[in-house]
Amino acid sequence: MDIVSHAGWGYAALRWRGRRTAWWGALAGAAPDLLAFVPPMVVRVSEHGWEGLPGRGPRGPGMWRVGGPPLPQEWADIYNHYYVYTHSLVILGMVAGLLYLTGKRGWLWLAIPYALHILMDIPTHERFQTPFLYPFSSWTFQGIRWSHPLIFWPNWAALIGVHVYLTLRYRRKEGEGAQGMADGSWGAGNGDRRLPRAHLPAAVGGVRV
Repeated sequence: MDIVSHAGWGYAALRWRGRRTAWWGALAGAAPDLLAFVPPMVVRVSEHGWEGLPGRGPRGPGMWRVGGPPLPQEWADIYNHYYVYTHSLVILGMVAGLLYLTGKRGWLWLAIPYALHILMDIPTHERFQTPFLYPFSSWTFQGIRWSHPLIFWPNWAALIGVHVYLTLRYRRKEGEGAQGMADGSWGAGNGDRRLPRAHLPAAVGGVRV
């Protein structure tokens, strides 16, 4: 799947935890590709200049199709040295377990959009197949490339629909929460009903309110 879609789905996956966490979810949703492609690109640019960027050289239209022309060496290196680690559910599980054991449990929510990225890539990669069982197994699934119209357009239609729904839902919910705070009848959008200040007693337990 394309990286923008991954970020969008990552945002949607954690929107229920608040807008700030959702933006972290967007970053986590894109992270497997960012971690796989950005570091080697930085290294190649530092060594060879902008001409060292992968994909700047000639490539055939069927490069990402099974049976297409051979992958350029730089893409093969990215896959073998980076991609196999960043797109592994096994390694993600190990990292999540380490975070849990070291008390960093607040970060565990980011494993959801990260794992979603990997799961979405498994059926939508035809040649750059997802090694989700690495290092225990090198088995991969040959899916349909994400740029295929049967994948690309339904994915974007679903993504836009989900974001419209979430925008409307949380705009209404947050609006109700803001109104409740203004009139003193609701908590901060969490359904915690409070009595209006005018209805409170003059003192409770000897403390003026």
